[in-house]
Amino acid sequence: MSRVYLHGFLGAPAAWREVTERANDADARCLWVPGHGPAPFTPPGSFEDVTDAVAAQALTGDRTELVGYSLGARVALSIALRHPRRVARVVLVGVSYGLDDARDREARARSDDALARSLERDGVARFVDGWESIALFDSQRALPPERLAPQRAWRTQHTAQGLAWSLRALGLGQMPAYRAALARSTVPIALITGARDDKFTAIAREMLRLRAGITHTVVEGVGHNAVLEAPDAVARVIAG
Repeated sequence: MSRVYLHGFLGAPAAWREVTERANDADARCLWVPGHGPAPFTPPGSFEDVTDAVAAQALTGDRTELVGYSLGARVALSIALRHPRRVARVVLVGVSYGLDDARDREARARSDDALARSLERDGVARFVDGWESIALFDSQRALPPERLAPQRAWRTQHTAQGLAWSLRALGLGQMPAYRAALARSTVPIALITGARDDKFTAIAREMLRLRAGITHTVVEGVGHNAVLEAPDAVARVIAG
């Protein structure tokens, strides 16, 4: 069984290095999520068309385990729901299963488009400055500078056009509402959230109520990005 890792928005395959080392996952494949990197992959179509394009890259064996963080977790969830026979398990860090209300999706799509326009207008470095200041990442401010420097380096290597495309194609406003599909699915799912990430911990607890076969690990003292803040804990769930 192979294992594939998908990073979050503004992330990079290198974001998984500490996790894969701790999980002794020498054969890990860490992919660029569409729209990211210096030469971004931007397949055409809807959210699900794009996740199918990622599936074509990721699902190369009979059974694949997918590990995703935030945006990458939403992509991994979509792949698992659309290609269940080829997915052995998914490990999802800070995931949403989509917005149930169409009006909420429309509002989020407008918000994501506004962010995309700011990226195109102001450039990546200024956008990253604003992104790093949002409350979702408050817990990272306690980390030493040497822990944050690699994250800053890969965040600023992206192109404004690629990131803007990602917001418009893969933003939460474009993601289907997967509540019903998730309730029907039988793919094993392991959820991870930080105890300081109230929003996504609440989402994970709601997902637990949808069906059996879902587990949830809460990592104490950690915010949204448990991959960065607690790689040991994430690796333990993956190694399972």
